[in-house]
Amino acid sequence: MLTLIGESMAKKGMKFIFEGADNENCVKCKLRFTCSTNLEKGRVYEVIDVKKTKHYCPKEDAYVQLVEIVEPTLEMAVASRRAIEGMTFEYEPPCSRARCRYRDECVPPGVARGEKVRITRILGPLECPEGPKKRVEIVRI
Repeated sequence: MLTLIGESMAKKGMKFIFEGADNENCVKCKLRFTCSTNLEKGRVYEVIDVKKTKHYCPKEDAYVQLVEIVEPTLEMAVASRRAIEGMTFEYEPPCSRARCRYRDECVPPGVARGEKVRITRILGPLECPEGPKKRVEIVRI
């Protein structure tokens, strides 16, 4: 998928969360179909290729660069009994503790409650106050 992002972010391997389009400026922009129409708000994307094409963006008051992006695998923690490579499930945050030091691993950015995800790889154990968990890589499906 191709999109436009700020020149400073246009680096292979860079990950970002799309925060949505600015309706006022973006709705009438001729580049909106390349820039933001293909992206979903709140999703994580990774730059896999940087093209030479640049355009001026009035919203950013700067140049943006054409890049190729994908939704990368994400890491999260799941209960050990559910950590099976290839398993598909609806994501539910496995932790209710707001101040847990592993919160970011249990509640990864870019995945919403109820979305279907698939475990692509088991990364290892995670000692959690709520019980044994494993760190896994997931993809949205």
